[in-house]
Amino acid sequence: MTLITSPANERLKQVRLLQRQSRTRRKQRRLVLEGVRLMADAVSAGVLPDYVLHLPDPEQAARELIERLSAQGVPCLAVTPPLLAELFDTETPQGILGVFPWPALPVPAAPGLVLVPDGWQDPGNLGTLIRTAAAANVDALALTPGTVDAFNPKVLRAGMGGHFRLPLLWSDWDRLPEQFPDLHIVVADAAGDVSYEAFDWTQPTLLVVGGEAHGPRQRVRNLPHTTVAIPLARGVESLNAAIAASVLLFEAQRQRRLAGR
Repeated sequence: MTLITSPANERLKQVRLLQRQSRTRRKQRRLVLEGVRLMADAVSAGVLPDYVLHLPDPEQAARELIERLSAQGVPCLAVTPPLLAELFDTETPQGILGVFPWPALPVPAAPGLVLVPDGWQDPGNLGTLIRTAAAANVDALALTPGTVDAFNPKVLRAGMGGHFRLPLLWSDWDRLPEQFPDLHIVVADAAGDVSYEAFDWTQPTLLVVGGEAHGPRQRVRNLPHTTVAIPLARGVESLNAAIAASVLLFEAQRQRRLAGR
């Protein structure tokens, strides 16, 4: 068993940079997944890591994953516990991580539902949304400037493997309407004109949910669109952005399923 004992090891250096710097993740098109669950989800989706780093005496679940990946030719390298501990972003790590290529799922040629979390800054909210959107059968998620890095370690953990099941694309409001000219722009708004239950979600839709603090940006509001609202109890001003998006997405899924789409 190869044991890494030097902090100057090139793989350790790469992991440190990927964990800390979004520009390194973008340049190398690589991300770090921590723990058996996230890594196994990626592998089940057909994505193999470049390499795996683990404790010299891993727990049973980690050992089984290491054996599985080693049999597929993936380098699995033990690291001394103090050095490995420095690489984790989680407070209670499972003693294993892997460097994976970015997922590259294609956007459908004729999507029926594209989601835009416009300007979201909270990593936990974005990760939760990615997980929910994958579960709600969203066709693609578009990330606009000012939105937190989708491969931030906290986003990856909250996404629970959704990154490998949901096509992601990066765009801006000068290009998005041209990329999806057949989609009707719908903006979530607490003062919206149409209740989310009354809206026809079976039509091709580009759903925009702005950040909880500022809502959709003016650039979005200047485009032709429909606003939809979630009726709330008296005295309640708003919902958490991820929760509001979840309500809308599953209503859209319900309508589309009943319509056979």
